Amino acid sequence: MLVELDLFSGRPAPRWRLDPGAAEEFRTLTAALPPARTAPQPQEPGLGYRGFVVTDGDKVTRVFAGRVTEGTTSRADPDRSLEHWLLSRLPSPLSPLRPVVTAALDEDDRGG
Repeated sequence: MLVELDLFSGRPAPRWRLDPGAAEEFRTLTAALPPARTAPQPQEPGLGYRGFVVTDGDKVTRVFAGRVTEGTTSRADPDRSLEHWLLSRLPSPLSPLRPVVTAALDEDDRGG
């Protein structure tokens, strides 16, 4: 399972692989989320943090702004627990990015 941090414009996105145990945990956490209401998907900002993209075989899941979307299926994650979970799996060589993403999550939580 490949995780991509959608953060940069014009530069390659940081990527890492989840080990099999973490990949299974991601699948379990995702499946436990309730279906999202039919409200439109939040708009992505043009620059900066735009969530995580998780590729699991032929499945591509976007995790951003309290939504977990795979194709036309969307799940609600109002606490953004899956975003925080993925951030906690950031490999140490990418740890300088942690405060950037944390600040973006905190700003969004405050409504900024």
